[in-house]
Amino acid sequence: MSTRDNYLGALMLISLAAGAAGLQAQVRDVDHRIAAIVQEITPDLIAVRRDIHANAELSLQEKRTAALVAERLKALGLEVRTNIGGHGVLGVLRGAKPGPVVGYRADMDALPIVEETNLPFASKVKGIRDGKEYGVMHACGHDIHTTVLLGVAAVLSRLQKELAGTVLFVAQPAEEYGGGADTMIRDGVFKDIKPAAMYAYHVDDTAPAGAVKYVPGYALANVDSASFSVLSEGCHGASPHLCVDPIVVASQIVVALQVMVARQLDVHDDTVVTVGSFHAGSAANIIARQADLLATIRTYGDAQRRRVKEKIERTIAEICAASGARYTLDYRIGTPATYNDPALIADAVAVAERILGKANVIQEKPEMGGEDFSYFAREVPSTMLLLGVEPKGSTAVLHSPYFAADEDGIGVGVRVMAAVLLDKLDRLQNK
Repeated sequence: MSTRDNYLGALMLISLAAGAAGLQAQVRDVDHRIAAIVQEITPDLIAVRRDIHANAELSLQEKRTAALVAERLKALGLEVRTNIGGHGVLGVLRGAKPGPVVGYRADMDALPIVEETNLPFASKVKGIRDGKEYGVMHACGHDIHTTVLLGVAAVLSRLQKELAGTVLFVAQPAEEYGGGADTMIRDGVFKDIKPAAMYAYHVDDTAPAGAVKYVPGYALANVDSASFSVLSEGCHGASPHLCVDPIVVASQIVVALQVMVARQLDVHDDTVVTVGSFHAGSAANIIARQADLLATIRTYGDAQRRRVKEKIERTIAEICAASGARYTLDYRIGTPATYNDPALIADAVAVAERILGKANVIQEKPEMGGEDFSYFAREVPSTMLLLGVEPKGSTAVLHSPYFAADEDGIGVGVRVMAAVLLDKLDRLQNK
């Protein structure tokens, strides 16, 4: 290589280094601006979160929360569409410059739980479902999710003049009910503007505020259910040979289902079958006419879902046939497994580490819980991060009447998600 080539090569390296340094400076500047905005708006966000928490609404009943979200998004200058798939809301933030589309989703509904936190903004709401009255509580952190959505919208709307692309803010009803995301999609939430990537949070009751967790690939499970009954004519308990004993047959099925998981399925394919309800009989000396059971089935992926369904159906059928018992079975396919796109999660983790430090961004193992964000993940590449909100001075967990999320997680969630969305827009723009 000539001296001239060496000189030109050195100039190129210097130029590249200068460009990289300039880009890093721009990123640091945006991060600082986001942090400043978040610090300014956090008191308002906490007030909003407490309002949503105190006025919790059950799935399919999120009218007030949806109206609050729509009003605040409109006040930020976003284009707002309402009543999508029920009480769903879509806010569209269009940047001053053309570019790609990304989205952020938050769920709005609460749980039928009487709150016992004694917080000054604890929910006193009563709700009706199936003719019964319940307490209503944000025991799963959806009030935090919705508040973070409003915070991210507030931050990015202030950066709108520099925004190259569009951000969709999806406030979703009926996650706890299990179908809100699917209903919004079928009702056309993306009919004329579809994101290239979707993001979401779920609060994490085991991580402190200031931390974010992540799971590459399958993070949450398929959630299916089986309702089945073993039937008999019934007879005297002293003459068991005169009829089929549905309790004995059903007990064999319960045990056989656990053996099936342990001995008939690949040990590398995580599967849980839990029979959570078993009701039969009314007296010690009467063989019941019926045993009724309810089971939840958790798997990852469509292939394992089909495989397990077939084995459960066969197990029930063959044990009943061997015992001469009749049975009924209602097997219901529910929410699909949530899959975090590996490339999206890697980029999001890099942003979170930049903002929070590597020690505060933690890889987590997959769980067998379910989340209907999975329906969005089937439409476009998606990822869900876990936002630390571990209660201070309490061991109460999600879905507990004592769960009190740490509000310090709100500002953290807004900072990270705003930066993640901007980073993705930039990557798509420069692809």
